[in-house]
Amino acid sequence: MSDRQRWAVDLATASAPGSVLEIGCGPGVALALLAAALPEARVVGVDRSATAVRRAAARLAAVPGGDRVSLLEVAVADLDLPAASVDVVLGVNVNVFWTSRAARELAVLARVLRHGGVLHLVYEPPGPDPWVADGVTASLAGAGWTWTVQHRTGLTVRDGLPTRKHLVAVSAVPGA
Repeated sequence: MSDRQRWAVDLATASAPGSVLEIGCGPGVALALLAAALPEARVVGVDRSATAVRRAAARLAAVPGGDRVSLLEVAVADLDLPAASVDVVLGVNVNVFWTSRAARELAVLARVLRHGGVLHLVYEPPGPDPWVADGVTASLAGAGWTWTVQHRTGLTVRDGLPTRKHLVAVSAVPGA
């Protein structure tokens, strides 16, 4: 388990959310931690990879509370959760946010987040080149989100809020 996974889960659980969506859940490392940390919460993991979803299901079957986690094999842009049904969205090293403008993905996330909900994008750039950070910033800005940035040695998180006419505050998620 990596520091980025632990930090991401700490960020996601800080507000004791009732529902958490992990995008790009991979083999379910963060999902297992979320299930343990939030025994009353609804936890959903999505990944477009069938292999990742199978690995996450296997991992979750072996951990207490893992049976409460819902897994979906779907791309974020095609996610069909109800509007305003999620308190926190978590993504760890989800590269669509820096390899494209992620407009469809961010529109879906803005739709599923409850008013005041937050998106935590945690990433560990592969080197000193700023293209990852610049890409994430460009994606959020292009989709009309506001955000704060937190750093931890080698790691960065962007806490994003969809901009709505009635929403003027930026994320108040405490730093790790």
